[in-house]
Amino acid sequence: MRLTILGNNGPYPAPGGACSGYLLESDSGNTAVLIECGAGVLARLLEHVSIDRLDAIVLSHLHYDHMSDMLPLHYALQFNPRKRPLDVYAPRTPGEVRALLEDRQIDLWPMRQATVGEMSLSFCPVRHPVETYAISVVCDGARFVYTGDSNTDSALELFCNGADLLLADAGLSTADYSQEAPHLSAALCGKLARDAGVKRLLLTHLNPKYDPDELRSEAREFFPGAEIAACGESHYV
Repeated sequence: MRLTILGNNGPYPAPGGACSGYLLESDSGNTAVLIECGAGVLARLLEHVSIDRLDAIVLSHLHYDHMSDMLPLHYALQFNPRKRPLDVYAPRTPGEVRALLEDRQIDLWPMRQATVGEMSLSFCPVRHPVETYAISVVCDGARFVYTGDSNTDSALELFCNGADLLLADAGLSTADYSQEAPHLSAALCGKLARDAGVKRLLLTHLNPKYDPDELRSEAREFFPGAEIAACGESHYV
């Protein structure tokens, strides 16, 4: 699989940046899934694939920095109709936000195990103020895991176990972290990667107020190979 980082910020984009958005493609190129569609992601997505080439969109949760570009996507679908509706996997709540996703050209699905083209998708509920899921994708003999927005969770560690590539929510610095926070710290992302025995770690959902290099250093105290999920870069899983 190939992972392309379209946006890596949260809860708002940095200057010239974009919020959460990750394009995952199979080695054959026959399957393409967009994970998250936050502010600024749609324009960057179209630099890589047409909407018609997408097999599905998966939204870990319905906070705006993870789904706001779904709204202009409706217009794009109106002007560029697909042969069949676009499958979108999203939590059922908050209901008023999920209702914004409804469109004649979208088939809405709950977060349940699914096969999308060559990819096998599974989900794990995680700790966040709204219904949120970590996402696992198995394809091409490899396993990719994305934490979504989460705090520490024993179920999340088990879900990440042995992943070839972990994309983790480094929304906070160590200084700003608390047990009641809605996000992991960069250091805890490193600890999660170490304890789960993953092969590679990318840090994402970076708050623009932080220096990414400092967050990376905090993560590397636990997982020396930790890297920043830089916009525009691609990684093979």
